[in-house]
Amino acid sequence: MDTTQSLNARLPGATPLPFDATLLFKALQYQLLVAVEYCYDLAPDESLWLEVMGDVTVPGKTQTEVKLYSDNLTDSHANFWNTLKNWLHENFDRTSFKTLVLLTTQEFGAQTLLKGWNAASAAERLSIMERIVAGSQATADNQASNEPEVEEDAAKPSKSQKLQQYVMDPKRRDALMEVLERMQITTGAESLEQRLKGYETRHLKPIRPSKYKTFIDELLGFMCSPDLVINGWQITYQAFTDKLSELTHRYMKHPKTFPSVDMAALKKSIDIEEIRPMRFAQKILEIGGEQQLKRAALHRVVAQTTISDLYTDGVLFKPMVDLYLSNQLTQHQYGRELAMVDCAGVTCSTELSTRSLKFFLMRNGLPADSFCGLEHTMPEFRNGIYHMLAGEQPEDEDDEFHWRLW
Repeated sequence: MDTTQSLNARLPGATPLPFDATLLFKALQYQLLVAVEYCYDLAPDESLWLEVMGDVTVPGKTQTEVKLYSDNLTDSHANFWNTLKNWLHENFDRTSFKTLVLLTTQEFGAQTLLKGWNAASAAERLSIMERIVAGSQATADNQASNEPEVEEDAAKPSKSQKLQQYVMDPKRRDALMEVLERMQITTGAESLEQRLKGYETRHLKPIRPSKYKTFIDELLGFMCSPDLVINGWQITYQAFTDKLSELTHRYMKHPKTFPSVDMAALKKSIDIEEIRPMRFAQKILEIGGEQQLKRAALHRVVAQTTISDLYTDGVLFKPMVDLYLSNQLTQHQYGRELAMVDCAGVTCSTELSTRSLKFFLMRNGLPADSFCGLEHTMPEFRNGIYHMLAGEQPEDEDDEFHWRLW
């Protein structure tokens, strides 16, 4: 996989550095996306290979060279001739494939003889190449005759001519004909951005829109995971199907399992000094729960973020959330009243605070009730619901959420 996207498509005023590898990584992502599309077409007994036999390979069926380029595909372009050279390698088993594909984002050049390639026979394709080589040689000869002072240098074949000579060498003619019988050229392939958008449109309809990027990121991460690369970069039908099933189950519009939460990222957003004055925090501090404050704040953000995401994706509706909140409040109030019965007669403020903190820890450690039917509802989420309730000021003070047992 290689690329020569325009270096001008950069940040304004930025000068590209000679060791800037951004385009290489963009090209790899493009190759992985092409491979993903091929994986969808795999039969149960098939596998896809990356890089081992070329860019994207399905043994016995197709070998595809992928080019992310911005210029036109012309008669002498290296993408065409170098691809042929690769397929002529003595160790490349070209006859095992039904098709050999050059897939490129390039469009055919206006004057190129390659335009009718896919409709031509192998013999006609060879003729096209012979005309290209003859034209290239004539151009070189004409240049040499018009510039006698550089005749010696002009007589030396250019890099492009050397590539053409290698491919057209008569000793490789049989191998070349085997390639030409199978070769197809796909031009004007979608750009990386278009391919990403197309993937969303074709394959992510069952997925929550807010998780499109996460789904694609994780799928591409799987495609180039270290285990796969180390063991030969083979992706089996089963492995790909299992990964799709996992991601779909996790991010589907109407999930059965509680959505995953990036706890580490949310934890970084917690500022204790901002939280300390909040109503829910004050209720923890009044029972001596200073050490519990940061974790409580994190759980509150988990609950708020999860509910917000599910609202955005149309998975939740307000009555469903209100019912869960009401149920949690009712259960908590009964639990608190029971704990207060055990505190009857206790007047020591220190003892009451200690018992209240134990009650806090006991309640937070309970198994979580399923949220809206979602399996494996996180206790951190349920605890966050407690802290959301503790932050409210109801019209009826009897409905207020407290941790204190007095």
